[in-house]
Amino acid sequence: MNAPETEFTDSGWVAITRNQRGRIGVKPVRMFELGPQGVTALTKNADGVMVPDPDVVEVIKTDELHAAKLAAMHELMEMTERATSRAQFEVLERAADWVMTWEPSRG
Repeated sequence: MNAPETEFTDSGWVAITRNQRGRIGVKPVRMFELGPQGVTALTKNADGVMVPDPDVVEVIKTDELHAAKLAAMHELMEMTERATSRAQFEVLERAADWVMTWEPSRG
């Protein structure tokens, strides 16, 4: 079995995170391991050792807008799991459509 390779990232690598309180966010990734299970973001622990970041849900290379959209979609997916009525599902579907198609104004 091969040991994971530790890599420094170039710009654009981000992690979608969920902290202990359940809040979803986006943060830059500076180092990661590449192993059989894919990419694992690393963070420095209290002893200064690089360890897998326990808050990471997903690691991707993208721009800020699409990272924010992906984080919003994770939030909407969680809301969908709690939805109990057809009306709630429809509202969440419209919100997801809006998130995915929204672009900043150029002007």
